[in-house]
Amino acid sequence: MFWVLDYLCLAVVLTGAVLVVRLRNLAGAAMALSLVGTVLGLLFVVLGAPDDAHAQIVVGAIALPTLYLIAIGKVRTDVEDRTELGEPADDPDDRP
Repeated sequence: MFWVLDYLCLAVVLTGAVLVVRLRNLAGAAMALSLVGTVLGLLFVVLGAPDDAHAQIVVGAIALPTLYLIAIGKVRTDVEDRTELGEPADDPDDRP
């Protein structure tokens, strides 16, 4: 019965990984990366590796996406035209 949960976790990890690559919204991609880290942590618990699960959740689900979000926030402060980031402009007149 546990193999069903294994394959379900792997499917969610693959879906999250595709979302990380395909999403144009950088904050959304960081959240998808956090999803991948969380589900990998769950998979480690299912496979009987709680220490690895703890490390994966702390690093892969919390620390790494937080660092990416901080970096994205710093880049946004340096970019004047938000459309360069693939995000809609605040002012409708700024759209190309």
